[in-house]
Amino acid sequence: MLRSFFIFVAVILSLAMPAFAQTPATDSLTVEKALTWYRLSSPVLSPDGKKCAFVVSQPATLSKPGSNHIWLLDLRDSSTRQYTNSDKGESNPKWSPKGGKLAFLSNRSGESQVFLLDDGGGEAMPLTTSKTGVSDFEWAPDGQHIAYTERDSLTTEEKKRKDDKYDEVVMDRNDKATILFTLDLATKTTHRQPGRHWKIGDLKYFPSGDALLLQIEELPSREIPVRRLVKLDLNAGSYSDVPSPKHSSWGNIEIAPGGQSFAYTGARLDGPVSHDLFLQPLGGGDAKNITGKTIDLPVRNCKFLSDDVLIGMVQHGMHSSLYRIPVNARAGELEVGQNVSAYDITSDHTVVFVSSTAAKLPELWLSTEGHTAVQLTHFNKASDRLGLVTPEIVSYKSFDGQMIESLFLKPAKGVGPVPMVVIIHGGPTGAFADSYNEWAQLFLSKGYAVMMPNIRGSTGYGWKFLESNRKDWGGGDYKDLIAGVDYMIAHKGVDSGRLAIVGWSYGGYMSEWAITQTHRFKAAMSGAGLFNLASEFGTENGAAYDNWHLGTPYENPEVFARHSAISYIKNARTPTLIIQGKEDDTDPVGQSQELYRALRYYNVPTELVLYPNERHGFVDLKHKIDYVSRMLDWVGKYCPVGH
Repeated sequence: MLRSFFIFVAVILSLAMPAFAQTPATDSLTVEKALTWYRLSSPVLSPDGKKCAFVVSQPATLSKPGSNHIWLLDLRDSSTRQYTNSDKGESNPKWSPKGGKLAFLSNRSGESQVFLLDDGGGEAMPLTTSKTGVSDFEWAPDGQHIAYTERDSLTTEEKKRKDDKYDEVVMDRNDKATILFTLDLATKTTHRQPGRHWKIGDLKYFPSGDALLLQIEELPSREIPVRRLVKLDLNAGSYSDVPSPKHSSWGNIEIAPGGQSFAYTGARLDGPVSHDLFLQPLGGGDAKNITGKTIDLPVRNCKFLSDDVLIGMVQHGMHSSLYRIPVNARAGELEVGQNVSAYDITSDHTVVFVSSTAAKLPELWLSTEGHTAVQLTHFNKASDRLGLVTPEIVSYKSFDGQMIESLFLKPAKGVGPVPMVVIIHGGPTGAFADSYNEWAQLFLSKGYAVMMPNIRGSTGYGWKFLESNRKDWGGGDYKDLIAGVDYMIAHKGVDSGRLAIVGWSYGGYMSEWAITQTHRFKAAMSGAGLFNLASEFGTENGAAYDNWHLGTPYENPEVFARHSAISYIKNARTPTLIIQGKEDDTDPVGQSQELYRALRYYNVPTELVLYPNERHGFVDLKHKIDYVSRMLDWVGKYCPVGH
């Protein structure tokens, strides 16, 4: 009956919804418009499959910060309405197991708390009174209990010192443990579960409801984090160890409905990021990699459909799809027909998902078996007037015959060869995809072609490709970049004399590396880059990722020197803009300061712009508008569109 209902909805909507088509521009693309759009996430279907809660991130304005609110989609008539509307924001919606109520996190009363709201509306009721803020929560299977975690509060002595204005920080000793609580909804009583000095990264109820599976990390944290699994028996209040991976690049635990096994995503060997899907019996036994040989692509956000079948999001090159992954058979792609960035699914493969492309911003979609997916929301409809351009996916051979994929955009107007900006993604275990990119569309609107390559080290092309730049940053990956530039010049009408390069994080590193290896680029921008890999390793917050790629500068100083732009900076001639958040502890501000000083020493045109209260990813809209505008102006000055 439910399946028939969804097919009815799909047929009705397919008559009303036009297919995606690029809309001619009727509005100009400004920096502010490019940066301010609605983001959709966390779709969660109600247990009866008739409603879907999801989170809408409303963009900031110059006078008001952005905010997150929960919306409700009624699949019986495809209507949507805003479900929460506080002055602050809400996130992480989770339906009660039998439906009818929705719990979520909100900081509307100060610290983040769990709130409960009837799906018919009304006033949200706070369930917790955490002093430090709830970090995560889970419904018990009976719908009568909730488990939640929070950061431990200051001791009496610590609070007294803070009140007396003692503000010293003892590295790795000021980390507070995670405290686990269970809440009885009927009696409104909270019970603090026994714990130890550890952080809890994930928690899941066993289907029986009498135990919790926790991913924990012992404190103080080690240089290379060690995470493991423990089972908490809620009746006995005791913990037992569960066999766990011997590295830190794993997580996203899901327990099978029957409670006999669990799944997680993890690295194939020891890092640097999760890639494959593993299945492990809870009663003891080894984990089994069930996608490494059959899919060999990054698997994310998995859900059990049954004890024997999972659904997972899989990145394949520039696109992301849903796969049906049987435990003992070959996986196969679901016929959704769209990119998927977040989803929920029913047992009959009805999927509500968030989808977008480079030219169409995110919206919520519905897919039922045998029918074309249909769009359900129109939050970003205004962007249709901007004339966003769909990139071409170009494949080319690199120096060693390795095939590399790149997005390529070229302005429609213009006579003769056009200037080109090369954008390098972060990571290196990141990737460009068929999704909206503000920088690319803005450069395109200024008259530049844009190249966005997935050079070796990128995700989405198999494990071997991912690890192919290990201990080789600035080697094969840089040659992939240059091979792409040569290809675009030879085949896509790009002007060899007007090239620029920009990037953030690892992309910033590659921009810095490029200006020390060639003079072909007339302008560069490095955002939050890595100039001196040894000093970056010693000052960043957590070095496990760099350790996997490069080792340590204590044992391999020659590797760090050989792959650091500082070693070759005397060769640089390219005018370089440097952008950095002052509070960035991922790639600390000292990296940009070192680059700036070196470029000034060699009389290379440069400018360093530091933004207060910004970390690795900028938050303040004025700061975003300012740095993007500076980047466009810098490239326009030193690599102009006009001859």
